[in-house]
Amino acid sequence: MYSADSSFSSSDFALRLPNTDRGKAWLAQFDADDQENAARLLGALTLVSHSAFERAVTSLILSEAARICGPVALYATRELGDDLSYYEAMANPNDAMAPLDAVGRGADLGSEARIAAIIRNLCKGDPEKLLNHPSLEMLRATKAKAIIVVDDIVGSGKRTAGFIRAMWRSESVMSWHSRHQIKFVALAYTATRMGKGLVSGLKCKPKVALVRECPTFGEIPWHGDIEEAITALCNRYGRRTSRRGMRFGFKKTMAALVFEHGCPNNAPSILWAPVGEDSDWQPMFPDRTVLFEEASAFPPDITARDPVAMLTELAGDAEPELPPAILGESVLGLTTTMVLALVASGIRSRAALSYATGYDALECASLLDRCVARGYLTATLRLTSEGRAELKEEIRPAERSKWVPQRGEDSYYPQQLRGPP
Repeated sequence: MYSADSSFSSSDFALRLPNTDRGKAWLAQFDADDQENAARLLGALTLVSHSAFERAVTSLILSEAARICGPVALYATRELGDDLSYYEAMANPNDAMAPLDAVGRGADLGSEARIAAIIRNLCKGDPEKLLNHPSLEMLRATKAKAIIVVDDIVGSGKRTAGFIRAMWRSESVMSWHSRHQIKFVALAYTATRMGKGLVSGLKCKPKVALVRECPTFGEIPWHGDIEEAITALCNRYGRRTSRRGMRFGFKKTMAALVFEHGCPNNAPSILWAPVGEDSDWQPMFPDRTVLFEEASAFPPDITARDPVAMLTELAGDAEPELPPAILGESVLGLTTTMVLALVASGIRSRAALSYATGYDALECASLLDRCVARGYLTATLRLTSEGRAELKEEIRPAERSKWVPQRGEDSYYPQQLRGPP
């Protein structure tokens, strides 16, 4: 049975969830033998606060816009029918140059309202460069060079793909694209591998720009038995919710990330499914809403997981063989050492490595590139002999000193940079 005195530390933000009143009530619905894995599921969630989300998305929009020579059109992604032409449906008969409605009228506003606010603020600061939901005529008049659609998560990819297809129905847009006058960018805080693949495969070949890869419960680096137990938990208890068909989330995505502005329906339904007529299951995030007390568990920034705890978890019931560098000071640094140790254990998914380090997509890619450049990893993220040597500390500090010549000579030439004599 789970308790606050178990091996889960309530000092970690994600692990505060089980200790809230709603968290305790949510855990109490599980059988005693399942409560530890239910708490483990909560502890594995990546929690994204309002500030972290807005800061990261704003930065990514500005970064992508700076790559474009000319005006950039920004749109908040929203649900649209597959047979709907976006620009025709949104056109203002009284003013063709008027901005389009960012969100649907009378709709239950979700992430698109928060993203629309980010876009509006950015466009006020640089209206010549950044266009706030421009109409087709405004695109033509400004000679916009890119269409950037912005979402919080590309889970299954259905919503983003449908939104871009609706824009693509415009013959003008297709013509501009065929003449290389305009390009598409699908920008989001995060995306799963499934969603990214669906969107990038659209006819307009959009670039997919992300803050970080979306962790899924199938990609989190833990022991296989634990993964199977978590999957079985979602399946068994998901049948008790009002969304039985979404036991593993929409399109079986199994997303392991929750925003402070709402829980994606790509996450398992035991986390968010609303109480129904035939179900009294009490979700952690009722109808995908993060309530006030649970919001206190969202950290201001994404942090790295504890390497010892993660590798111990990965070992399961076996005694973990922790690399000496993990337990003491490492020349490489703890984050790099943890990445090498995870790769050595068979974890090579970029989403899993991003989850473990707490790094965003750019930072994680840079770290992996450095490991490849230094010979610790292959291009396919497999451990090299040099990487194994680092983990086993076969190269001792005394040997390292031989790599750099003694200083104090009249002329200093780094020997390791010289070519063959």
